[in-house]
Amino acid sequence: MKTLCRLCLIFWIFATLLRPAETEGASLTRIRAGYPSPSATFYPLFAAKEGVSGQLDFSTISAVVYLQASVEGADLIQVASSIDNQLMKLMVHPSISKPADLKGKTIAVTRFGSLTDLLVRPVLKNWGLEPMKDVNLIQIGRMPDMALAVSQKRVEGGVISFPTSLNAEKMGVKTLLDFADSGFDIPATTVVISRKYGQTHREAVLKFLKAYIEGTRRLLTDRELGIRALRKYGGVSDRDLLAYTYDLFTTRYIKKIPKINPKGVANSLSLIAENNPKAKGRKAEEFMDTSFMDELEKTGFIKSVWP
Repeated sequence: MKTLCRLCLIFWIFATLLRPAETEGASLTRIRAGYPSPSATFYPLFAAKEGVSGQLDFSTISAVVYLQASVEGADLIQVASSIDNQLMKLMVHPSISKPADLKGKTIAVTRFGSLTDLLVRPVLKNWGLEPMKDVNLIQIGRMPDMALAVSQKRVEGGVISFPTSLNAEKMGVKTLLDFADSGFDIPATTVVISRKYGQTHREAVLKFLKAYIEGTRRLLTDRELGIRALRKYGGVSDRDLLAYTYDLFTTRYIKKIPKINPKGVANSLSLIAENNPKAKGRKAEEFMDTSFMDELEKTGFIKSVWP
């Protein structure tokens, strides 16, 4: 998964995305928001646009991604979370029917240290299989290449994300584990800012989150807008796939209210700690600020959007 390197995909979100009554007579605040790839994972942001580094004010990225940077000293903190699980599957060749069949076999990840790699290792251990001993792991950079390799049995399995997983199914590859159903929360979509920005631009953060929540409401209640936003920003053009993606994400993955999931932050830190000692002993509270969403709840804004 390409991450921070693709945060140059910047677009502008304005305070006019809020309700007319809230912006009437108010000055507009221009902010910069980035997302790492054209994926439906960042659907609420696309919908908000349509109705975090020194170059970005906000970013919507996986919890693991920002936490990897944060434990190394980056000034990043989470203020919201829209999708609390991973849209990835451990997919295998039809010859594999159960976890035990993976012993002595090979599983592909995008690259070592990537989210695909971090996710599959504890799963294998939970199945009593030691990574790189009982099950070999290799790097195959692109998801489509991974799906093809599994279908041709050049490897027996791969950690594959949506929507490549749909194409893999068409090639006869089957799902051994859906991470979204694993019960192990690892947030796929979080809103991240720098601590400094949050301290110096609190009102801008609140305005952004208001727009983000409004965008989520529009997404979940306006199918045509949701499909249009995904077509424009999500890199999806196929009509059937657009409809399928909208229905899947709005009924299964996206939360109405993007509150932070502390358990998800803690789980993500645990994954990172497997390879990075700097993450060991760190607490979820160090990397999140719930005060923004708490304020929107206390002032009644959230209830006004979702009565």
